[in-house]
Amino acid sequence: MRLPRLPDLLTTANLACGVASILLASQGQLTWACGLVFIAAVFDVFDGLAARAMGGGTPLGAQLDSLADMVSFGVAPAMLVYCTPVLLQDPVGALLTPYATTPHPFGLVGIIAPLVLAMCSMWRLAKFNLDTRQSTGFLGLPTPSNGLFWVSMVLVSLNVAVHPGPGHDMLADLVVNLMESSTALMIACVGMAILMLSELPLPGLKFKHFRWQGNQVIFVIAGLGAMLVVLYGILAVPLILVVYVLSPLWGRVFPAAGR
Repeated sequence: MRLPRLPDLLTTANLACGVASILLASQGQLTWACGLVFIAAVFDVFDGLAARAMGGGTPLGAQLDSLADMVSFGVAPAMLVYCTPVLLQDPVGALLTPYATTPHPFGLVGIIAPLVLAMCSMWRLAKFNLDTRQSTGFLGLPTPSNGLFWVSMVLVSLNVAVHPGPGHDMLADLVVNLMESSTALMIACVGMAILMLSELPLPGLKFKHFRWQGNQVIFVIAGLGAMLVVLYGILAVPLILVVYVLSPLWGRVFPAAGR
């Protein structure tokens, strides 16, 4: 039995964060649970960097990465989506009563919506492993992006780490209204699931070099993302996702983008 490689250890840390997030969410500690998903994303980035630094990934590493991503960016965000409406309806009671014995305010929709996210995350990860067309970019929204979107939505609905940028009250109210409406939440979950399983061409966000030519879309997303984070804090994450999903449209102004 060989010793684990550094990338595999980082992937394991990713998984550990995802499991811990689920456990904390089940106890009503949603802020900490969300934070662990973001830490999992950091490990997810670094395991890829470590693999490339060590000469490339391995088949085992690819499988471990997908399994960890399923937990950290599929199951953990789904658990948070399930728990958030309960906490918003009764902040004190949700902390005192186990979620398993607390009736969900959305009834069956409160169960189906997060199930849709988890199931489509699994399909998205499986398709990515087999699709040779996604070596430099993506077809469909990556599972980690979907997971971070929902984690940020939970944090915004809890008014955590939101900066007072222009119009932030209106944007935050939109998020809270979505998380408090069974119909809006179901529509949003189905919409994100469709994006994950779609053939929408999205750019990879890995630099092959640091010149402007060929990396225009990445530089624009990074620059806008940094500006939005300063202005809005965690509320910037769903805004950055919108910019990213629309990149096939505005990215056309850069003829050599993605080459």
